[in-house]
Amino acid sequence: MRLFARVNAVLARVAALLIGLMMLTVVYDVVARLAFRAPTLWVIDINEYLLVYVTFIPAAWILQRDNHVKVEIAVSRLQPRAQRVMSLVTDLVGLFYCAILSWQGWLVAWAALEKGYRFSTALSFPQFPVFVIIPLGAAWLGLAFLVRLLSAARKNGGRPVPVRELGAPET
Repeated sequence: MRLFARVNAVLARVAALLIGLMMLTVVYDVVARLAFRAPTLWVIDINEYLLVYVTFIPAAWILQRDNHVKVEIAVSRLQPRAQRVMSLVTDLVGLFYCAILSWQGWLVAWAALEKGYRFSTALSFPQFPVFVIIPLGAAWLGLAFLVRLLSAARKNGGRPVPVRELGAPET
C-alpha cells in the first residue's frame, strides 16, 4: 500500500506538470495570436488531448486523499455505522464502474490502434495515445478503490485509512 501511495504522489506531480504545460502553451498561443498575428494550429488540439490525461492520471491520488466530489449533506446526517456502510457501498460501486470502464475503454483504444484511427483535426493525431489513458487510469483508480476497501477491512472499523497513515508523502 505504501508503494501505491508513492506512485500516486508521483502521478499527481506528473498531472501538475501537464497542467503547467497546458497553461504555457495557451499563453504562447495568445501571445502569438495577438502580438504576432500568427495563431498556432496545434495548441487547442494538444490541450484537448492533455485534458484527458490530467483527468485520469491524478484520479486515484484524489480518491486516496478523500478529496473527490461527494454529497456530504446527506452522509453527515447518518450515524457512524451507516456512514461506514455507505463508504463501503460507494467503494464497491466505484470499483465495479472502474472495471467496466477499463474493459470497455481498452476495447475502444485497441480498435483505434488496430484500425489506425486519427482525429480529424489540424494535427491528425492518432487516437490510441489519447484513448489508452482511459482504461489505464480507470484501472489505477479501481486499484485505489480496492486499496480503500482492503484498508477499511483491516483498520478503523471499516472507515478508509487517511493517506498519512499509509506512509505517503504529503503534497
